[in-house]
Amino acid sequence: MPVNIAPYLDKLSEIFKVSDALYLNSQNHYIDGEGAPFSCTGCQDNCCTTVFYHYTLIEYFYLAEGLSKISDDEMAGAIAERSQAYFMEIVRNPFKTNSLRIMCPLNFDGKCIVYENRPLICRVHGVASSLNQPGKAAQLWDGCKKFVELHGGKEFPLVIDRTPFYSQIAALEGQLRKEMVYFQRYRKTIAEMIIDFIKDEPFLSNPPAPPTCPHASKGI
Repeated sequence: MPVNIAPYLDKLSEIFKVSDALYLNSQNHYIDGEGAPFSCTGCQDNCCTTVFYHYTLIEYFYLAEGLSKISDDEMAGAIAERSQAYFMEIVRNPFKTNSLRIMCPLNFDGKCIVYENRPLICRVHGVASSLNQPGKAAQLWDGCKKFVELHGGKEFPLVIDRTPFYSQIAALEGQLRKEMVYFQRYRKTIAEMIIDFIKDEPFLSNPPAPPTCPHASKGI
């Protein structure tokens, strides 16, 4: 019997609203020389070219919700081609993903076309942040290249703590996996997530079906 993931997506959306608010607060705190909030405007080092891995099914389904709203067949075809090319580049360079720079398949003209459904890392990357995991040393990220150029070289007065967001998402993920009876490891790039989506829910011009999990009995 299919698992209704709508309640899970609603809860994830609430988590993202909090993280987005903290990110906006951080942007307003770190102003540039002209008194404007920190932003990506004018940055030549696009973070959308960084290879990120994502580890949760719940974020896959949230991304899929955004993909399901795309009705432009030409754009859908371009996304599919870009995702395949992205995936093949990773296959050819499996040990160089930290240095690879490949544009995200969902970035068109400098903008994410599923912006509202992007994963957490895409929401908190850029400004100074930290993460505290049990049994591990605390991690601190100084921010993206532009942020470091503007505000690096000193102690950051405001740092986004990623810990509560990852903890809440992990708890939500655990509940979803238990209901799905799915306990396999999940580690995929955006391109791989898109390829999975295309396999199960091909891009169509028709309105998307209600959000339910099509993988409950077969796994992803």
